[in-house]
Amino acid sequence: MKLRSLPLALLLIPLAGAACAQDAPEPAAEAPEAPPAADAPAASGTATVTVAILEPAESAEVAGPSVHVRLTAEGIQIVPAGQLVPGTGHHHLYLDADLTPPEAPVPTIPGQVIHLGTGVSEYTFESVAPGAHRLIAVVADGVHVPLQPWVVDTVTFTVK
Repeated sequence: MKLRSLPLALLLIPLAGAACAQDAPEPAAEAPEAPPAADAPAASGTATVTVAILEPAESAEVAGPSVHVRLTAEGIQIVPAGQLVPGTGHHHLYLDADLTPPEAPVPTIPGQVIHLGTGVSEYTFESVAPGAHRLIAVVADGVHVPLQPWVVDTVTFTVK
């Protein structure tokens, strides 16, 4: 009897091994190396880079025709254009204009797309028509290419 059960046992061993192999975890695939951060945060150590339009406020009514814009940014140092230093950038304003492609430098369109290339965080639009308007603030690198991921804020306001 032992002779008959021995071959059967030998047949079961490979099957048991195969079943265990199916349950065994596969070796972990190596995660791809993350690319270096092009927009490394400034010395503050903040991981998130943000821009905010402080003025005009969302849904504000502004006595025109001049509209004063005031911006703030966190996690990045605002510097004059031309500097390609990680963790730095400068402001651009889009008044009633759509954003341009992310890989293209921000254009200059007088009265609509403004470069604050001197590193300032304030600007006054002149001769803004009465009615509803949209303002977008974008932070871009030293050659005016928007930071990725986008660092952007949008408000709508009305000029009386």
